[in-house]
Amino acid sequence: MKLIYLLAISGTVIFATESAQAVDFKLSGQVSRMVVAPDDASGSEIQHQDIGWSGSRFRFTGEQALDNGTSVGFRLEQQLQSNPSFASEGGGQDGGGNDDFIDNRYQDLYWQGKYGKVALGKGDGASNGATEADLSGTALSSSSNHQDNWGAYFLTSDGAGGGVTWGSLFTMHDGLSRVNRVRYDTPTFFGVGAAVSSGQGGSTELSAKYGGDIAGAKVDARVFYADAKDFAADAEIMGLSASVLLASGFNLTVAFSDRDNTVTADQDATTVKLGYKLGAHAITLDYGEGETGGIDADTVGITYALRPIAGVEVFTTYRQLDADLAGAQSIDLVALGSRIRF
Repeated sequence: MKLIYLLAISGTVIFATESAQAVDFKLSGQVSRMVVAPDDASGSEIQHQDIGWSGSRFRFTGEQALDNGTSVGFRLEQQLQSNPSFASEGGGQDGGGNDDFIDNRYQDLYWQGKYGKVALGKGDGASNGATEADLSGTALSSSSNHQDNWGAYFLTSDGAGGGVTWGSLFTMHDGLSRVNRVRYDTPTFFGVGAAVSSGQGGSTELSAKYGGDIAGAKVDARVFYADAKDFAADAEIMGLSASVLLASGFNLTVAFSDRDNTVTADQDATTVKLGYKLGAHAITLDYGEGETGGIDADTVGITYALRPIAGVEVFTTYRQLDADLAGAQSIDLVALGSRIRF
């Protein structure tokens, strides 16, 4: 991946030129919370959680046009969560769950112009988000990455606050998320773009995507390959996702990932979601199935989401989580949540 580093160095030379003023910046972010009524192998206590898939956070971003028509920018983002769903102790969590989680998500800068975009620092690998194409309007609570919101619930209990969690058997693997890397994105041609990155530990990622309209339907399609090497147990990961939204409001979303590990068990996952959107309203029915080391886990859920104004979303979800593990209990839960962006 020495070529990527050469591109990054070249980018600093091509794009750098004196600007008339310092980089402008703005503050933005979101608060994401939900209440979950679960019934799993560890209990059925009501949970008050930060949404794991898209948590509470704030960011500073900035961009400045340069004299030669290119621009420079940055993103600095921190996530601040109290009792995030991915760290929940399941339905048996009683009186606890007040731990705070701080995550330095982005520390990234970039140069971009007609030849594409070069980014340096901690940020998305080239394939991050490649299994998350979703035009359904319900991704906040029913993204293909189900483990982020619901993976911490228990299929079995060992009687000491532990057991087998559903997320240990189902994982929709994406590209490498927020890693120290250098990344190059091509310009977009007729809705098609590609990206390549090389990161800490010798990881390499490639991705391609399409976004646009086909015969009156909106389409978002993505595919990726990641060689994680020392970064993640010598794993090779590949996957794809696609979402189609018809003019009538009906939509279909699919995602798939496959991870081959040298050290731990191999994993794969598939999800399918059917939905309908009408104005501010969206409703979906989804099914997901994953395999880890020969053990299958699955989920089915129905979600309704309302977006009354831009930046505001409210949802309710019913979900069931299962696995073909000896002694496993079916997990049932109902969730009500909201995300407000600023």
